[in-house]
Amino acid sequence: MAGAGGAGAATGSGGGAAGGRAGTGGGAGATGGVGGTGGATGGSGGATGGSGGATGGSGGATGGNAGAAGGSGGAGGGGGQGGVAGASGTAGKGGTAGSAGMSGKGGASGASGTDGGTGGATDGGIASRKRGIAYGYHSDADLTALSAGIGWWYNWAPRPDGTLMSGYPRLGVEYVPMVWGGNFDVATLERQVPAGAKYLLTFNEPNFGAQANLTPAQAAALWPQIETFAKSRGMKLVSPAVNYCGSPCNETDPFVWLQKFFAACTGCQVDYVAMHWYACTRAALTTTLARYEQQFGKPLWVTEFSCLDEPARVNDAGELAYMREAVAVLEADPMVFRYAWFSGRFASQPVVNLLAPTSGQLTPLGQQYVTLPR
Repeated sequence: MAGAGGAGAATGSGGGAAGGRAGTGGGAGATGGVGGTGGATGGSGGATGGSGGATGGSGGATGGNAGAAGGSGGAGGGGGQGGVAGASGTAGKGGTAGSAGMSGKGGASGASGTDGGTGGATDGGIASRKRGIAYGYHSDADLTALSAGIGWWYNWAPRPDGTLMSGYPRLGVEYVPMVWGGNFDVATLERQVPAGAKYLLTFNEPNFGAQANLTPAQAAALWPQIETFAKSRGMKLVSPAVNYCGSPCNETDPFVWLQKFFAACTGCQVDYVAMHWYACTRAALTTTLARYEQQFGKPLWVTEFSCLDEPARVNDAGELAYMREAVAVLEADPMVFRYAWFSGRFASQPVVNLLAPTSGQLTPLGQQYVTLPR
């Protein structure tokens, strides 16, 4: 999302990501949504969401089918900010967790499953949790408070927050590094990316002029450097993180941008697809997830989400209600590998804050986030 104070400016390998989201009026103008929802405020350029209708795979060991279906959805984009990151899926029940979306069977009743028990997109991550946060100014006390319910964070940079002490790994919250834009060099990545990092996020909202601002062809031309570095570390690669864009943009529609990127980057290693989403209803979210899943066929990282595109819902009650709905959808969808709430502290829209002004204290929204079912 676009830099506008608040959450974390992240400087990285040869380039920096400006922190904080631009607010709801300045980004994309995507229209659509199910039942009249999902429309973005402000900005130019309209993009309509594709039709839904995708059903998810069976849940890990719970046997229930997860899935998303729906009509058209759409939402406005934002820009990059500073953030936090997380770990993989929830554990299954009733035996070992099903892999690749198959229901778990025949295990001991009530036993917890293997990592990523939601089926489909599984991982043996640090905390076996999908849930994370996008934020870049954690104190040790902040991360300790959040560790009760998240497994990962990212901060739009290739190295952890400068506000943290070196003891953060003991908290069991995985840090996921990012190559924010095109101004990077591999030698700097070698120095900054922590040893043992398993995933590499790439290019924040490259279709936005105010963010990474890379055309699909430019991103594809840079990809061999990223891939070479990732292979040298044994890391999996996440696609550039896209969203609907209003203006300025090199492409308004995130689906079109990704289509062109994959066409230009044939044979490239891309293990996951990343997306951002700021509409405020369950229906708009499920429809959009289904479209990404159908169109690209890869597990998803939802690396920014909260309710910011519908002003009437952007209040304390609206955020609490939407978070409950959205987290339930994201946890149940076997193709959603990880997701991150935006954000920890965001001065422009403090209603989305998980962290109180005092270090180490959660807001009511943050308390809900770390205690919702997994």
